[in-house]
Amino acid sequence: MGADTLGAILNSPAILQVSKLGPGKLVETLNWHVSTVYDEHVGTPFNFIYDVLQFSSGRDKFCALIQGYSKFASEVLAEPDSERHWMYRGIEDSLSDGRKIFRLFKEMREVYKVRRGWSRFCQGAQEHGPLSVPATCGVLDMLGHTCSFFYYLGDNLLWAASVGLVRSKEVPQMQRRMWKGFRKNGAILKALGGVANVKRKRNWASVWRLNFAICANLLMLYKAVLRLGLKRVADPDDPRLFHTVEIVGMVASYRVLLSKLKISTASHARLGLLAMLAAACGIWSNWRKVRRKNCGTKTWSQT
Repeated sequence: MGADTLGAILNSPAILQVSKLGPGKLVETLNWHVSTVYDEHVGTPFNFIYDVLQFSSGRDKFCALIQGYSKFASEVLAEPDSERHWMYRGIEDSLSDGRKIFRLFKEMREVYKVRRGWSRFCQGAQEHGPLSVPATCGVLDMLGHTCSFFYYLGDNLLWAASVGLVRSKEVPQMQRRMWKGFRKNGAILKALGGVANVKRKRNWASVWRLNFAICANLLMLYKAVLRLGLKRVADPDDPRLFHTVEIVGMVASYRVLLSKLKISTASHARLGLLAMLAAACGIWSNWRKVRRKNCGTKTWSQT
C-alpha cells in the first residue's frame, strides 16, 4: 500500500506539471510558493522571535517573561505542593540561575555608558544650556549607569561566591560533599559585610538606577509631547510610545524590587504578573531597537 500511495503522489497532476518545467521556471515557482506560505502566513511570529533574540538583552527579557509566568503559574495554575507546582518552581529557579550569564562582566559596559552620558551632557549643555532637558538627561544617564555598575558588580560577586571563586560562609553546592565543618567569609565578603549585605546593596543600587532612568524617561516623554503634541500615535517608533512603554516596564520592576527589599511585600502571583509586564515592555523596546538598527530579519524579494 505504501508503494501504491507513493506512486499516486508522483503521478499526480501537480507533480507532473512541475516536472515539465525548466530549472529556472522551477526555482521561480518554488520561490513563489515559499514566499506565499512563509511571508504571508507563518513568517510574522518567527521574524518577531528572531528579532527579539538578536541581542543578549532581548534573550534575557524573553527568559524573564517565561520566568515570570512560571512564578505566577506556580501559585495560580497549580495545586500547592503538587507535581505541576514544583515543575513551575523548578523552571523559575532554573531560569533565574541561567539568566546570570547575561549579566556576567556587564559592569564593564557600564563604564563606557557613564562616559557616553558625560558626552550627552556636554553636547546638551553646549546646544541647549546646562539646565536643558538633554543636559539633565545626560546627568541622569551618568548617575543611572554608575548605579548599574555597582549593581552588576555586586551581582557577579554573589555569583563568584556561589561557585567558590570568592570565599563565603555558605559552602558552594558542588563542595558540600568534601567540605567538613564551618567556615568564615573571605577578605572580600568580610569587608563588604557578608552575602546578605551585598544582596541588599545590590538591590538598592538597582532601585536608584531605576529612579534615575524613570526621571530621564519622564523628561524625554515631556519633551516629545511638547514637540509632537497629543496627536494620535501612528508610528511604532514614536518617542511618546517608546518612553511610555519604558516607564511602565520600569515601574513594574520597581514594585518587584520593593518586595525584594521587604518595603512593600506582594504575593508570588502578583510578582509574577509584574515580572511578565516588565519583561514584555523590555522585549518590545529591544525589538524596536533591532528594527531601527536594521540588524534583524530582512524582507526577501521574489526573483
